[in-house]
Amino acid sequence: MMARLKPPRAAFVNFPLGRQCGKPNDIGMQRGILRDTLTLLVTAASPGQIVDLSYEWGEPFDWPGFRESLKEMLEVEGGPVQEWKPVK
Repeated sequence: MMARLKPPRAAFVNFPLGRQCGKPNDIGMQRGILRDTLTLLVTAASPGQIVDLSYEWGEPFDWPGFRESLKEMLEVEGGPVQEWKPVK
């Protein structure tokens, strides 16, 4: 998806959507991701370069729990829950 947007440069982490900086309260990982992303701003070799950062989430992500907590948050905030459907 990132390649389709054609950013001037980008850092990619293969984490669940909305968790690009890592797990909550994992300050070491968050700091590392931020440091590596900022480093890319000065080291990118060419326009459109996408760097895959090698950070790992660690364990399977709890998608049902994530969806439920997101739904609860939206209910508290008064926002509508929208179903996601992949583009075919």
